[in-house]
Amino acid sequence: MSAHVSEATRHVMQANKSKNTKPELRVRKALRDAGLPGYRLHWKKCPGRPDICYPGRKIAIFVNGCFWHRCPHCNLSEPKSNVEFWQAKFARNRARDARNHAELMDAGWTVLVVWECALKKRRFDATMSQLVRQIELASVGMWPQGHMCEVGYLPAWQHRVLWKRRHR
Repeated sequence: MSAHVSEATRHVMQANKSKNTKPELRVRKALRDAGLPGYRLHWKKCPGRPDICYPGRKIAIFVNGCFWHRCPHCNLSEPKSNVEFWQAKFARNRARDARNHAELMDAGWTVLVVWECALKKRRFDATMSQLVRQIELASVGMWPQGHMCEVGYLPAWQHRVLWKRRHR
């Protein structure tokens, strides 16, 4: 199998938007509705060009698509054809994300990652409440510089605590 992609697949991939996606637009609207305007979009001066950033507060928000960034919460299958190409593509995407996050955190930024699946209808309000809260906490210096948080999901240790409480 070749590690090259067909012309048709290349055109489909080019048609996928990297900016102003529906999840990103929903997050931006919710931030404005929550009284948090004043953000920059894809700011070139910020490492990794976050989807949304507040330069004065040093807060970077990435709204990640589950497929392209390989969401750890979705049980996504890998494409069946041209497997080598896709594995390499996904590995490059994950490596780039990790590099960008590390560079931002080293510069003292708070990095917030929102997964597309956390923005589905039944979870949107809770995810946005958590995102707004994280922005507020970071704005008043409640987090150490170089902090990173995945918004919309509980950390693994909290899942274990909640599971134990429910199954006593």
